[in-house]
Amino acid sequence: MTAPQQARRALPDDASFAALEQRVYGLERMVQDLNQLFSGRIGEVSAQLSGLGAKLDERSRTPWATIVSAMGVVLALAVAGGQLAKSPIDDALARLERDVLRLDLAATPLSTFAEFKGAYADDRRAARDDLLSRREAEGRAFDRLNDRLDRLERGGER
Repeated sequence: MTAPQQARRALPDDASFAALEQRVYGLERMVQDLNQLFSGRIGEVSAQLSGLGAKLDERSRTPWATIVSAMGVVLALAVAGGQLAKSPIDDALARLERDVLRLDLAATPLSTFAEFKGAYADDRRAARDDLLSRREAEGRAFDRLNDRLDRLERGGER
């Protein structure tokens, strides 16, 4: 092929140029239609996603009223259970306090024991002094009897 043939071949004729232009126009038209379709669909999907997100947010919102009510019920049950567990202990403590008071009233005070101890010590001291004085008196009487017996024995020897 010669250069003019190649040049002719490189330049399209009007019919092929018109066909190419028609194809480009069709492609552009399809791209615009697809663009409109997708932009409309994307807008719809976006709106649906927003609505779904709002519903999910609404469902996942913390139900504070329910939680506070449940906590109140749990607290009431804990207080009632605690009171039921505490009442026998309170009764036992009241019984013990009553018994301790009764024992305190029936018990002899410590001052009485101190007085008794002092009187007992005084009695023991008096008894010991009495015993010592009797022993001394008996010892003197024994010595007198020994002296008398010695005198009698000496008198009988004479």
